[in-house]
Amino acid sequence: MEKVFLVHNEIVYTYEKLLLDLNNKENESSYVYVKDNHPYDVFLAIIHSLICDYPIEVLDGDFSEKEIIELGINLNALTMTKKIKERLNLCSLDEAIQRINDIENWQLTLYTSGTTGRPKKMSHTFQTLTRNVKIHKKFENDIWAFAYNPTHMAGLQVFFQAFLNQNTLIYMFGESMKKIPALIEEYQITYISSTATFYRNVLPYVQGNSFSMVKRVTFGGEKFDLLLEDRLKAVFPNAKMLNIYASTEAGSLFSAQRDTFEIKPEHQQWVKITAQQELCIHHSLLGHSESLSLVNDWFHTGDLVEMVDDTHFKFQSRQTDMINVGGYKVNPLEVENILMQVPGVIDILVKPKKNSVTGELLVADVIKNQEIDEKELKKELKQYASIHLQEWKVPRIIKFVDELPSTRTGKKVRK
Repeated sequence: MEKVFLVHNEIVYTYEKLLLDLNNKENESSYVYVKDNHPYDVFLAIIHSLICDYPIEVLDGDFSEKEIIELGINLNALTMTKKIKERLNLCSLDEAIQRINDIENWQLTLYTSGTTGRPKKMSHTFQTLTRNVKIHKKFENDIWAFAYNPTHMAGLQVFFQAFLNQNTLIYMFGESMKKIPALIEEYQITYISSTATFYRNVLPYVQGNSFSMVKRVTFGGEKFDLLLEDRLKAVFPNAKMLNIYASTEAGSLFSAQRDTFEIKPEHQQWVKITAQQELCIHHSLLGHSESLSLVNDWFHTGDLVEMVDDTHFKFQSRQTDMINVGGYKVNPLEVENILMQVPGVIDILVKPKKNSVTGELLVADVIKNQEIDEKELKKELKQYASIHLQEWKVPRIIKFVDELPSTRTGKKVRK
């Protein structure tokens, strides 16, 4: 039976087809720009560039022409190809992976999600992209749920972990949440990696089930949610829960059980926390970018953290997410985590609204359980907030919505 590489929209792509398409590829391109981010086309282009050792630039298929021009890219260059000198003649996937391991000059360029301004261009080597990839015979039968954008760092991390172990990927990014339980069961998925937002959205559809085949549930891209973890444990009773800190600039750097990240011994001299509690990373751990702003060789991530001890920290918030209410700095993640504990709340987004008196006030957009009455839930939310939060942290406006806005990478948008 042919081993499956990817399942997307019920179409099955085998490793045999992948090998055939790699061997039949006659042209190379400097760019990957695939409308709708079709994952097979994205992965095929990346693998081919790796094996043939030529640089490639990965663009989000959702980028508009205007955004591409603003990035300094000529639109005509996206469709330009060059005939390769010699087509591949790979006999097996093992041969393909061996050639990948021997590359020296390959470089992949991608862009940040652009949530705080124009997307930044970052270039990575195979080594920085696969820094934390684990390859072992014990992983050979793993089945991965692919729940990230394939053109962004988190998606590439999952792709490399799966591909280099010749695993199967079941594509779920952008999929209807109602279909997720059936996909997990049908394909006997063993690993799931996504944002807390994804897990919160899928939770109403998986609750009441017990997927014992899932061995690991990984969180990334957003602040870890302890309450959500507890709820997921009932659904995935045999799964180890892992929390990953990664960025487009550095790739995957820190991991945690629950919400406390460890700075590994080999990284300790290259990581520091400022007096303002901002996490900084030395340029030696980063990819390359001409537009990356460094201060004395240090990259200021914009992430605010709390040091637990000399080698452990907890993520608190993005600097840009902090909201100024009457001179008080409010962390919206703290407010969300408190209000998520109110029964009937599926997900919540706390954001600022300009106010002539306080400068800004807090607005809470809430997705609720359909069976819960709006008036009753609003009353409970206000009461719970007044008991558990300081006055300036209590949302003044509560709105019920069907969905929350998200970035191209599946994270919440607060502005």
